Amino acid sequence: MIKPRIAKDGILKIRVYGEPQPVPKTHTAIVKRGGKTLLMPVSTDYRTRTNPITGQVEKYAHGYKKKWQVHVQKTVLAYMARSALDPFPKNHPILLGLLFFLTRPPSNKRPFPSQAPDYDNYAYAIWNCLKRTPAKTKNNVRVEGRFSDGVLFYDDDQIIGSLVPSFKLWATEADPPGVLISVCDLNQMRHAVRDYMQESELPLTV
Repeated sequence: MIKPRIAKDGILKIRVYGEPQPVPKTHTAIVKRGGKTLLMPVSTDYRTRTNPITGQVEKYAHGYKKKWQVHVQKTVLAYMARSALDPFPKNHPILLGLLFFLTRPPSNKRPFPSQAPDYDNYAYAIWNCLKRTPAKTKNNVRVEGRFSDGVLFYDDDQIIGSLVPSFKLWATEADPPGVLISVCDLNQMRHAVRDYMQESELPLTV
């Protein structure tokens, strides 16, 4: 396996530009068909607006949250290919930091984006698009996912903690909308983690 090329501080950093979006979610709707009442999953991956003529609420920009995930995925894949890097393998412990820069609405006067969507929802969107695509069974035949080894890592269960910075902030001219992805191999940070645990008197072995 090709070893990751990292910065002097032991951290791999990837900047993705674009407006961050939270993870796409679904809710359950009650639908009546053929005299039967069914519970159907309904996607919320769209925006709404009021038609100025009819006054009715319309849906538009379908799939915009998914498009953000695909954009992040393609950007990271291109970076990994240019740098000749492989994803972190299965069960390999890593630390991950996600710094989001969000566009401030004109009417919002808060110094920080301390409102919904939650930071976790933005983070889950990144986690889900950077891990492996699970295999599926079709006609009794196992079909491996497109990214069977992952994009940046194999699975999000190998993320054992967060790296600083891990915030959501308002975007500026110097820091346009997007996300800064920081990841490091825990084995390369082992001494720093051990020193922290000793200073904190944590009963853990690293």
